[in-house]
Amino acid sequence: MASNFTIYQEIMTANNGNFITLCMSFPPKASSNGIWDYVSGSSDTLRSSPLPLLECQMLIIFIIVTILHFFLHVFGIPVFVSQMIAGLILGSSWKGYSISFDNFKEYLFPIASQDILGLLSGFGYTLFVFLVGVRMDLNVVKKSGKQPLIGGVLSVVISAIIGSITAFSLSRVDKRGELINMEYIAAAQSFTSFAVVHYLLDHLKILNSEVGRLALSTTIVADLTSLSISFIATFIRSVQIHGVLKASMSFTSTIGSIVFVLFIFRPAMLRIARSTPNGRPVNDIYIGIIVLLVFVSISTHVTIGRSAYSAPFILGLVVPEGPPLGTSLVNRLDGIITSVFVPLFVTINVMKADLSFLTYSTKFLARSTIVIIMTTVAKMIASVGTSLYFKMSSYDALAFGFIMSSKGIIELVGSSFFYDSKALTGQTYSVMVIDILFFSTLVPMLVKCVYNPSRKYAHYKRKNILNLKLDAELRILGCFHTQEDVSVVLNLLHALYPTEESPVLLYTLHLVELVGRSSPVFISHELHEQKGASEEMISDNILQMLRKYGRSNVVSIEAFTAIAPKRLMHDDICTVAINKLTSLVILPFHRRWTREGIVESEDNAIRALNCHVLELAPCSVGILIDRGYLSSYHSFEHSNTSLLQVAMVFIGGQDDREAFSLARRMIKEMNTAQLTVIRLLAEDDNISYWETVLDTELLNDVRYSFVGGKAVRYMEMQADEGSNTAAIIRSIGDSYDLVIVGRRGGVESPQTSGLMEWNEFPELGIIGDMLASADFHCKASTLVIQQQQQCSFYGQ
Repeated sequence: MASNFTIYQEIMTANNGNFITLCMSFPPKASSNGIWDYVSGSSDTLRSSPLPLLECQMLIIFIIVTILHFFLHVFGIPVFVSQMIAGLILGSSWKGYSISFDNFKEYLFPIASQDILGLLSGFGYTLFVFLVGVRMDLNVVKKSGKQPLIGGVLSVVISAIIGSITAFSLSRVDKRGELINMEYIAAAQSFTSFAVVHYLLDHLKILNSEVGRLALSTTIVADLTSLSISFIATFIRSVQIHGVLKASMSFTSTIGSIVFVLFIFRPAMLRIARSTPNGRPVNDIYIGIIVLLVFVSISTHVTIGRSAYSAPFILGLVVPEGPPLGTSLVNRLDGIITSVFVPLFVTINVMKADLSFLTYSTKFLARSTIVIIMTTVAKMIASVGTSLYFKMSSYDALAFGFIMSSKGIIELVGSSFFYDSKALTGQTYSVMVIDILFFSTLVPMLVKCVYNPSRKYAHYKRKNILNLKLDAELRILGCFHTQEDVSVVLNLLHALYPTEESPVLLYTLHLVELVGRSSPVFISHELHEQKGASEEMISDNILQMLRKYGRSNVVSIEAFTAIAPKRLMHDDICTVAINKLTSLVILPFHRRWTREGIVESEDNAIRALNCHVLELAPCSVGILIDRGYLSSYHSFEHSNTSLLQVAMVFIGGQDDREAFSLARRMIKEMNTAQLTVIRLLAEDDNISYWETVLDTELLNDVRYSFVGGKAVRYMEMQADEGSNTAAIIRSIGDSYDLVIVGRRGGVESPQTSGLMEWNEFPELGIIGDMLASADFHCKASTLVIQQQQQCSFYGQ
């Protein structure tokens, strides 16, 4: 935030040290007389109307940032870099290169207007720091083991020591001010900010990856270590400047404010959270009071001589993360803060940097660069070395080291604060701006080059249903978002009729969107326990449903919950699938129907999730489309009175063979389901001879093994073109409870000719898309199967 002293400096510099007179009218007129008066010349200039001027300034900043990011995002560069470059463009670094552009900037950004712009952006940054504290979950550190604790402390301490020694050795003895500036550069380079690392991981979409989780836990420790070091250093400096008595009073006041927050503010927050009904947002009155207290805390901390931004952060830390309070605060404040206030704040702070200082301070720039390099190398060695000690792979350790070296808005704010306080020179501030810009641009590219979470799925051995023996253990991962999804998965599992001779092991993964906290959470539930602490993160009804089913059936169930952003949930799904050696992942379709056949809701984020899993999964994948019939819990439990009517539409290919292998397991005992296999044949079939042999051999197993049996029927129907297939699919929609089809993605055949252009959901294939269409009225639910893809890409 631009201070009055900074503005005074700029005024004096612009006028060669001579005083000038600024005339202002009181009360000041915020708005203008309108655009038409301005066009006609009868109104005052834009500079004399603060509100229109502020709007124009914001508009110019956002336009420049948007244009820059349009070109830079292609290279994977985050928008923060575009905001910094916009600040450099609008700043004074290029003064004198273009007189017309200089005049434009002086007209649009007069010195007298910077206080308003700085105050507005500082207001937003205050709430940003508060939300950083709200999102930070300190409990993550307890559950992460020794590596984050050791890595976080060593990465800060070792780099700070090496950086300080380098700064001291390079600084001139007679230049104490230069030593302080060099020491600040070393300290800023050694610290790692949680907010910056979280932003980087979110930008790279690795927030809930193995390295991402470790980095978040480690940076929390590093942040707390940095704060402790800063607190001690500030106290020592206060003793040197103001004496022991005044420093002790400031220290006592700080401790008192922390005690107040812990024992009065936090209990009040917990009471608000407990008084809010489940699934309901927190009352707006409470939100307003909390925001007001944030700004009151700033005044209190400034009064006792502490940093203005430390108070909102401490308040945010004691707010209960997650729903309902943390989620409500993030939902109400995050949008406008991240999209409006933070870009303004970054751009305005960078505008204060004058890179022309460095053209005549080349020696200082060289010494500063050496300090930055030495500190960064020390930090990389500490981070990578700790990771290798704890048996991380070399690529993951290198990516972790790059992440721990990232820089961003927190470092920019610290530099701006000390520059406004005249603790840093203009040269030092310019060096820090270049340093932050360089690392913000380079680190994302480096991490992207060395780390790819999906790489671990590439050489995974073949895991699908087709290669399993009929009585072998079938491991299924059932994913769900709501309680209704659980019922559908359990009904499908019941149709597979698990027995001791043919066991089924079900892993369930409850997918919860991450809101109100920064760190993704992964929970393993103990179903044999009646109540656990982790149950607060998942619906009691869901756990009770799983417990009940596990007790009444010969099936083993393990339950997990993953709390992560929806666009990153695929990594949790694939990780569980690879760790648990599953053969099939079942995903709910993004469109939901009522039992009357009416589309109830759609969620495109779930659709994107399903597409990611289809692309990356280390095993076969099934998308389950429930038309409402499978939602009633245990509707098929009484198998001797009601058989599940299942149809399997078979055209040919590996996906159809995989789908048939699953359907075949439903009739091995002939008392849970009745299967009808409908094979669609065409005269001019373009399927290869070998594929035809594989298809026929698999189908013959059922045709001749169950001859005369009531549990299976085999039909061959002629479908020489897509219209024939569409007619057949329409005819079976109301005759069955469940239709199983292969996805057959990208495979063309006469049976589906002419239907590709009508394909609304490519992730379902052509037949699955027809059955999931809102225009297709039927009672049958659909299961679309895709056989494991990873081995086909990478071989065995």
